[in-house]
Amino acid sequence: MMLKGLTALSWAYLLEAMRSKTALFWNLVFPMFFLFGFAIIFGGSDPRRVSYIVPGLLTITMISASFFGVSMTMVMQRETGVYRRLRITPVSAATVVLAHAATAMANLLLSIILQLVAAKVFFNIIIAGSWLDLSLAVLLSGFAFIPLGLMIGSVARDTKTAPAITNVLFFPMMFLSGAAVPFFMLPGWLQTIARFLPATYVVEILQGVMVRGESLSTLGLPVAILLLSGVLAFLVNALLFRWESTEPIRKDRLAVAVGTLTAVYAIAFLLIPQLKIAAPPDLRRAEKADRGQALLLTHCSYIDETGRLVADAQLLVRDGRIERIFRAGASVDTTGVTVHDLDGGFVIPGLIDSHVHIGGSAGGSVSMKEFSKDRVIHDLQAYLGVGVTAFVSLTDDLDDLIALREAVQRGDMRAPRPFFSGPSITAPGGHPAARFETVPGLAERLTRQVTTAAEAEQAVRELAEKRVDVIKLVLEEGNEAFRKLPRLSEEALRAAIRAAHAMGLKTTVHVQTDAHARLAIDVGADGLEHAPADLSDDTIALMARRGVTLTPTLAVFEGLKNVSAGTPISDSLVHRWVTPDILQSLQSPASWINMARQSDAFVQTMQKLFDRAVDRTAAAYRQGVRIIAGSDAGNVATFHGIGLIRELELYARAVGMSPREVFLAATRHSADRLGRSDLGRITEGAVADLVVLKANPLQDVRAYRQVAWVYFNGRRLHPEQLLSTNPGSWQPQMGL
Repeated sequence: MMLKGLTALSWAYLLEAMRSKTALFWNLVFPMFFLFGFAIIFGGSDPRRVSYIVPGLLTITMISASFFGVSMTMVMQRETGVYRRLRITPVSAATVVLAHAATAMANLLLSIILQLVAAKVFFNIIIAGSWLDLSLAVLLSGFAFIPLGLMIGSVARDTKTAPAITNVLFFPMMFLSGAAVPFFMLPGWLQTIARFLPATYVVEILQGVMVRGESLSTLGLPVAILLLSGVLAFLVNALLFRWESTEPIRKDRLAVAVGTLTAVYAIAFLLIPQLKIAAPPDLRRAEKADRGQALLLTHCSYIDETGRLVADAQLLVRDGRIERIFRAGASVDTTGVTVHDLDGGFVIPGLIDSHVHIGGSAGGSVSMKEFSKDRVIHDLQAYLGVGVTAFVSLTDDLDDLIALREAVQRGDMRAPRPFFSGPSITAPGGHPAARFETVPGLAERLTRQVTTAAEAEQAVRELAEKRVDVIKLVLEEGNEAFRKLPRLSEEALRAAIRAAHAMGLKTTVHVQTDAHARLAIDVGADGLEHAPADLSDDTIALMARRGVTLTPTLAVFEGLKNVSAGTPISDSLVHRWVTPDILQSLQSPASWINMARQSDAFVQTMQKLFDRAVDRTAAAYRQGVRIIAGSDAGNVATFHGIGLIRELELYARAVGMSPREVFLAATRHSADRLGRSDLGRITEGAVADLVVLKANPLQDVRAYRQVAWVYFNGRRLHPEQLLSTNPGSWQPQMGL
């Protein structure tokens, strides 16, 4: 009986809305003015900018349709006696509420469909995620918002108070949620307030699907919050619904309703400390001439995100992302599409070096040229030339990296995508601050030296405000034979990791010994940098159980071993991509390396450290610890770009990792630590950072040396031209 009544009443409400010119205008026509106005004025009709704007416009539609459309309809029907007549029928209050909800959802879906179609037809917006996820996201958002409108309709006394209540709620939700004003532009205190608003989580989800290409499964907490909010709001509506305007509003019930929803968003505030919409958008523009370019890569095979070779494929790239993947022979409309025949090449995602120091030269530190701006820019091109399209800098100048990130996002600089920790957090006078003492002010720029828990928390907060991608902490005490160093206290380490996690940031800890590794794991570190010589099997087993990653940096151990032993550098990649000044400094009599290699003890120590690092990495691999590829480039004889290629070769030849795991270590696993589901993999919607190899890396690790082409953001780069053409306008301030 209830279902029959619900169907009849919903149909009646829907017909009423369709026959009302006023309702049609506000529900269907007016949102289109918003769409075209915002898209032209603020988006400049650019597909990527409009794509970023649309989730906010859809959120505004949901707020207005739920708050104004539902609440005003309910108040008017109560005042005109419609509810009074329904009350004497078998129709229950629940039926009336659900009928309003069903009608509102139908009107809302129609409006949103029209906006999406118009945005696609007129502005060619890019939906990075799947249409199924987008459809579910819209339904979920409507499910969360419509019962809020029902609550307003139940408690508003008349048509005079209803708009006042609605406006008090509508405008904060529109302007603080990121719907009308980009969330990242709001001051921090307003962002904090906004985390108590349901509209903020709608923008987070819609942008996640539409802009960042995420699936709902990766947006678990915001999805759960909206789902819980909708369920509870529907339940409390049963307590608030009134048939007559003269019926008193039960303040105790209203308090229960408000308290329940406040509790939900207080939970959200605690569980979701950092929203992704707080970060400025990466619009990923290539040069203006390449904007909107569509490419079809044919006659190729590619390695998918599981590490499996997919033979005979075609990749359609548009606006810097992989739009579609076709099998060979499939009919593809190539109207307006440039076709690149890859001649049987093997396509992999751009490699990610997860541990580098851009400021380091990899030389012997004997010449000022090693630290020049030209050297830094040269090395950025070397990364791209060998297929490294992103890196994670762990201890470099923060201001330089922020400027580089912005320049790459604008398309003003040809360089890998920079991710970074900025300064590392260490003890006063600890590693690596002690190494920087010879240059005044350098230690203060490249480290945050803390003693107490409060200082550690403050350091993390300051770095989080700069939008670093990971927090790096240091546990090292130096060597008795050289110099004993202060070490970060457990109290400070624990506080820093706790603060980082509260802000949604992962942590990684530079460790020197097994004891350091165990301490870092015990206090909740997400990853370890370097493989200590005494890393125990028990500690490795604990890492595997807790999902702690390991970035072994074998290349830096090998580099130190080779230069200390005086091993000639014969690698052809090194001679192609490294400047002669760096290679000469490694052989210079003035280098500290030359003095160190005179000591047999030093040479033997370097050999032992390398051998033990390989052995402990192999043990970690066998026990299931996730390996993330990082070279520690910038240190002695660990060259930028080439260092990662050598790291992968060591994984295969010395550690015994399978070709599949070697591939994943430098692609998907590295991207996952950064929270970037659109990097490090070849899937529809992923960023088109691609490397075309001449051989199959799943058969021979040396294939990573055979780069035919590099595609960055969908734009093809010619490796042989990278060092002879202008890369862009960015200049490091720390360089000389």
